[in-house]
Amino acid sequence: MSDHEEQVTASEPRVEIIEETLPDGTIVRRKKTTRTITKRVLTSRSSTSEVEQESSSSTSSTAVITGHSHSHSHSHNSSQGSSQESKQARKEIQSTQENTGSAVSDQSAGVKTETTTTTTTTKTTAATSNAASGSGSKFSLFGGGSAQDHPFYRFLARFPLQQSPAPHVRPRPVRPIMYAYAPGWMAAQQQESSEKAPQIVGSFDVDSLKWMAYLKFNHIDFEIKPAFEPTMSPSGKLPFLALPDGSLVTADGFEAFVQENSPMTSSKQLNLDEAAESVAFTTLAESKIHSALTYTLWFEAPHFEATTRQHYFGHHNRLLATLLEYLEKSRIVHSMLLTRTQIDRELIFDEAVTAIDALAVELGDKNEYFFGKDEPTGLDAIVFAYLHVILTMPKIRHVDDAGRSGELARIVRKHENLFRYSQNIWKKWFST
Repeated sequence: MSDHEEQVTASEPRVEIIEETLPDGTIVRRKKTTRTITKRVLTSRSSTSEVEQESSSSTSSTAVITGHSHSHSHSHNSSQGSSQESKQARKEIQSTQENTGSAVSDQSAGVKTETTTTTTTTKTTAATSNAASGSGSKFSLFGGGSAQDHPFYRFLARFPLQQSPAPHVRPRPVRPIMYAYAPGWMAAQQQESSEKAPQIVGSFDVDSLKWMAYLKFNHIDFEIKPAFEPTMSPSGKLPFLALPDGSLVTADGFEAFVQENSPMTSSKQLNLDEAAESVAFTTLAESKIHSALTYTLWFEAPHFEATTRQHYFGHHNRLLATLLEYLEKSRIVHSMLLTRTQIDRELIFDEAVTAIDALAVELGDKNEYFFGKDEPTGLDAIVFAYLHVILTMPKIRHVDDAGRSGELARIVRKHENLFRYSQNIWKKWFST
């Protein structure tokens, strides 16, 4: 009497035609052939026989194998017929695999006890559930297994990560804080000769002083903190505002911030003609006067070595300062060459003289501010910033300078109304 009997049956092949339309309109037809094979193994060693049934569906691209369990009782006489049917079905499976190009694994079924079969089934189910849940990642270097059972994972689990509170949390400001180049040249000179606590007044940088004046003119209460790293600003340029709500305002958003936080009085309102003139004189100051001031600060060697380098890069070590100086000079040269064919000192200062003369004529002798207003406007903030920085620049006494670094200040001092205008704004809005 044989230990087991095997019976294999196969269904008729089913052919399906699948049409697929490509993006270009081409229709592709694919042929799909499906055949169902049933394989039964009967064990007769135990009193109760177990039957394992495996159904495989082989197609032109994939092969699916399913298993079922049934209980049957057959006689010993049917073993020879089932063996012949099994051989014939296997030949049909091999021919189907060659036609479709897919590989269907056919494992020989052996006789196993109930205990062995149950253990194998349990391991297969666990591996399937781990693969479905995504937690059964394999380690080819250390062998198979889940990540949590890995020795290295268990070692790391002995040192859990803990999040500690920050040792110091910067409190939010009560009022807006402006981070800018500060203090100004005049204030720095006064602090060197005074024993009192240093006081931050003004700025040696035109952009910083312009926005300081603009906020003061609009009666916005803010605090000034010296800063010498432009990269600390979100825009990469100083100054910028840190607000109590944690937000930051860069130079591009200063006007919108002022409009939202400062009431506009009637004396600050400009009519259409005054607004057009304000734009024209602002452009004149930020192009002609700015070029002459930039040339004095960065291209007059004695002035650059004595003052500019120290104020902008004095907090860095010598090697880093040299690199930053070179990068900043390259940026300035590139920006100047965008509006002129060459950097000619005589031409630059001639244009500055014309612009300063036009401002002096527009201001007049009896006006405290431009356009005869009772309170300063945006144009006053810009013009004051340039005039104050020019008039307070340190005097350079150097054999190679020959008074060249002070030429721009002498041009401004020729106009008594501009000099008085700058002094009045400084005393009223900045001096304590």
